[in-house]
Order: sequence, then structure tokens, then C-alpha cells
Amino acid sequence: EMAFVPAGQFAMGAKNGYHDERPVTAVRIEKPFWIGKFEITNEQYARFDPSHDSKYEHKGSWMFNEWDLGWDMNHPKQPVVRISWKEATSFCRWLSERIGQKVSLPTEAQWEWACRAGADTPLYYGDIDTDFSEFGNMADFTIRDLVYDVRDQNPPDLVPRDARYNDKKLVTANVGSYKPNAWGLYDMHGNVWEWTSSTYEPYPYSTGDGRNDISNIGRKTIRGGSWYDRPKRCRSAFRLSYSSWQKVYNVGFRVVAELRQTPVVASTEEHLSNSDFRNQQY
Repeated sequence: EMAFVPAGQFAMGAKNGYHDERPVTAVRIEKPFWIGKFEITNEQYARFDPSHDSKYEHKGSWMFNEWDLGWDMNHPKQPVVRISWKEATSFCRWLSERIGQKVSLPTEAQWEWACRAGADTPLYYGDIDTDFSEFGNMADFTIRDLVYDVRDQNPPDLVPRDARYNDKKLVTANVGSYKPNAWGLYDMHGNVWEWTSSTYEPYPYSTGDGRNDISNIGRKTIRGGSWYDRPKRCRSAFRLSYSSWQKVYNVGFRVVAELRQTPVVASTEEHLSNSDFRNQQY
């Protein structure tokens, strides 16, 4: 499904954030657009590339034997991961051709505007100390089970996490498992990082400096954080980057589409759905 995102202006970045989130810049989103309510799933991506493998997330080495592969990341409704930026943009071109409507990755500004959904707090639901259990899949109490023997009464703190909360998921959750933001978007904080179309450049953010030119071969920005990241790394303004060829265990994507009178639902459903997946159209 697609959600409508209005045009508007917002303060992009974070005054008290990391150096690459400053200076805060007034950015105007000139045109409204459609954005996927959910991250692209394994089931959907398989329509484009049936051979793709999101693989397993390995379990801790102390407790499990060599035949235990770990947690399967290939469930149909889990977000697809280990997708490079180049593959994500190829998917967008493939889908555009089939539905007759331009589909792309969101720019950094589109992503942050959509994530905030009118909020000026670090995360759309509150600050970094707010209980995130109902809102997103982030590094919580359960992530301790990833890296050491859960029978240990005094386990080492090998992965930074917020152990006060429990979102009930260790690795990626099925898309839509948590509450959406005010504009109906799910998993904007946590679950998987999401590719944007933008090249990683310093602020102030400007649409005229070439950062949104997809022919730019620089490092590409990812947003949103993942199941492996604490809330401070899942903030609306937080930025990371990878090379366009990299395939990362906790990076996926969602898509945007140019605004029309109505989104092209029938065509997208035909190309990204099957008999068991009728209700999720992109």
C-alpha cells in the first residue's frame, strides 16, 4: 500500500545531533508524493529477483553448534535485506516499467519529512528514552540472545542496546508489526535501514548540489536504523552511508512514486502480489 505525503517545509537535521546532522536546514518539499507504507518484503522482491537470498543471521558462537544456521531472514513478510543500492534502484526501474508510473528511492529530504510526519521530536513518537516497544524494532532486551549464551546469569554487554524495553523481536520483524506514524507509515524507526537516492554529503542540505543525482557514484545515504541499533541511531535525523555496491545484513528499502490523482494500485498489485498477498500494493 502507498501513503500520501503532503508538500511542506520542515527543519532537516538535529541541532544537538552528530556533526553530519548539522547545521539544521529549512527544507521545502515542493511536491506531494506517495511512499510505501511498508519496507519492501522478501516476497515482493522475489517478483523481481527470485534468486535473491536475505540469508540467516548467525547465532552466538558459545551456545549453538555448527549445524545451527541461526535466524532465517527470508520469511515472506520480513523486509528484504542484503540489497545493494544499485539493486534497489534496478528494482525501482523494473517496477516503473511495469506500472507505467515513476517509482524510485526517496531522497533524504523526502525520507526524513515522511518519517517525522509533522513531529519535531527525535523520533516521531517521542524522545530517545521513550519506550519504543509498540513503535519499532530496535536494539532492546532481546538482542542479548544474539551474541552469547542466554544461560549466562551475568552476560557481557557485547551489543549496545536499551535493555529497559522489549519489542518482542530479535532480528527483523514482519513489516507492519508496530504502530505507524501520523501519516500511516510503518517501521520508519528500526527494523531495517533504508536506502535513499541521495549521495552522502555534508549539510546544509541542498537539492541543487547534485546529491540527488542518481548518476552520482558517491556513497549513498541510509536512514531509519535497524533491529541492531539503539534509538539514538534510529532517530529521524540520524545518517549513515554505504557504497552503492554494498549488501548489508540490516539494510533494505522502501519506494516512493510521483503523485497522480490516485496511485496505480491495480498495476502494482499485479506485479508485486500473489494469491496469498493481495493486500500489500506498492
